[in-house]
Amino acid sequence: MFKNKGHSCKRGNLAITAVALQDHILHDLQLQNPSAVDPSQTKAQQRANALRSLKRNAKAVTDTGLQRRTQGPREADPEREYVLDPKPPPLTLAQRLGLFEPPPLPLSADEWDRVRQRSLSQGDSVQPCPVCKEEFQLRPQVLLSCSHVFHRACLQAFEKFTGKKTCPLCRKNQYQTRVIHDGAQLFRRKCVTRIQACWRGHVVRKWYRDLRRTLPPTDARLRRKFFEEKFTEISQRMLCSYHTDIDELLAEIDHCLAVNRSVLQQLDQQCGRRLTDDDWQQIRAQALRRDTHECSICLTPLSVGPGGPSGAGGGAPARPTVLLSCSHVFHHACLLALERLSWGDASPFHVCPLCRSCYQKRVLES
Repeated sequence: MFKNKGHSCKRGNLAITAVALQDHILHDLQLQNPSAVDPSQTKAQQRANALRSLKRNAKAVTDTGLQRRTQGPREADPEREYVLDPKPPPLTLAQRLGLFEPPPLPLSADEWDRVRQRSLSQGDSVQPCPVCKEEFQLRPQVLLSCSHVFHRACLQAFEKFTGKKTCPLCRKNQYQTRVIHDGAQLFRRKCVTRIQACWRGHVVRKWYRDLRRTLPPTDARLRRKFFEEKFTEISQRMLCSYHTDIDELLAEIDHCLAVNRSVLQQLDQQCGRRLTDDDWQQIRAQALRRDTHECSICLTPLSVGPGGPSGAGGGAPARPTVLLSCSHVFHHACLLALERLSWGDASPFHVCPLCRSCYQKRVLES
């Protein structure tokens, strides 16, 4: 009798174990606690919430606005981070009997911080979503307990397709999910950087256009076009002011004459009158009276030809010298090097390195 009783108890334990295994396998094959929806709501509660939202929308049509609606904590602070599954799923019979390991406990705040730091070090929020291969931008973003990041909608679609909670990258089961906003913050910073870059470019282009309207270029062809446009603009302004009263017309004419005078002064400074041979003889005589023996640029002896000042060069060949209209003498090569160096200055005219006046030059024969 006791043998039969022990045998029946053994059969009962095997039956309980088989039922527990079948129940655990059934729960494992089904999608438990999807990350994109609230795990605490059943299907009946979801239907009730849907009907309640429909009734609320129907009442909103006849709402007069006198009653103020209260917002939930998530609607009041959209940047708040929260865990989608704060409570672990209930234990199955097999897990209670010790046949399978129970699900892990919810992560603490420090553990979530470590998971997030691991995700930031890997640069998951900077890279596109592994499911849809698109940037996160401002769409909802979730962080798994395995430190992988996805779109919330992409993770929901993957869970619905596979029928279970498994990470699309590392295949970890029964992970925990947290809503984060790292991708949205990075996208906002990128947008701000692009807006600032566009604005800086606009400011620089505007400054350059204004500079080109006021400063004549150094190239002869472009300078001629610049002054032609100036004269055309002045003439157009005079024609436009023709139909005004006499006082305004005279004031406009005075302004145009002043502008023309300044433009002609710039041309006169650049070109000036051409010096004759007699003028050059007087300038050469004035240079001889200066009794200059060295080039002021390279500080080496120079020669201005027969009868002029000469340095102690011995039998070395004399370097070509150049005489300026201001009666200063330099080595021709030194002056050319100085002119090439001064092309980067704001002024398009060359000036003497000693007296700072515009000059004409003539190469002296050795």
